[in-house]
Amino acid sequence: MPVSVALQAQMTLSSRYAERPELTDLNAGIESVWSSLSDRSGEYRVLPDGRCDIILRFQGGERPIREVTAVVTGPATGYYDVPIVSGMGFAGVRLRPGSFFKILGLEPASLRDRNLVGDAALGACPELAAICLPAVCREELLNRLIGFVHRRNAQSNYRLPPRTREVLGAFHASSGRLRIGEIARMHDIADRTVRRIMIEATGLPPKAFAQILQFHRALRLLRDHHLSPADAALEAGFSDQPHMNRVFRRLGGISPTRLPDLTLVTIRD
Repeated sequence: MPVSVALQAQMTLSSRYAERPELTDLNAGIESVWSSLSDRSGEYRVLPDGRCDIILRFQGGERPIREVTAVVTGPATGYYDVPIVSGMGFAGVRLRPGSFFKILGLEPASLRDRNLVGDAALGACPELAAICLPAVCREELLNRLIGFVHRRNAQSNYRLPPRTREVLGAFHASSGRLRIGEIARMHDIADRTVRRIMIEATGLPPKAFAQILQFHRALRLLRDHHLSPADAALEAGFSDQPHMNRVFRRLGGISPTRLPDLTLVTIRD
């Protein structure tokens, strides 16, 4: 898997990751605005979250910030480790599922398990070059990202079909616990239609997307609510604890009985 600089979840190393909930704008496709600054060199583990991000990478010690690199992350189906150097900074916008094509003009499935960095990102979306100019501070980079998404949202003629939003909502409302057939019957559509909708909106097959939602649900039940692994598996909708253990190893490379220090991203409907 290619190297990414998406700090969607960190393991072991401190990075001062922070989300800015006051800047969220779901109507414009902005699910989360975030920034991070690494205080040491090493590796971060990125966990799949079913989302795509637009990121500006920079060297945090510079004033003004002179070198800014654009990164576009595709939807991941598993974890990967990212090399980070001390002082490396990131400003990012996490796009709401269903908004990737509208904002960037790219099919999310075309970037499954890969990311576009630097020239590759600019080649796919030349307008990103305008937000990669030198900046006074990290806040300016965040404002540029937000402005970029708002402009692209306003300029696009694409409208997310209501049925797509309904299907996405059903997956989120159930935290991935509903089966594809159940969601299809809820909306009086065929299973294959659910599959088409999810791949177009998220770049992931519905089963993979649902399992990512279950994974994050279980992580929060374990970490924030201090449930036992057996209870977390039941509440998150896994068939049993061994099933959850297998998903944790595949998606996170971790064990639910020995959770490392993680920073989990906010996942909204």
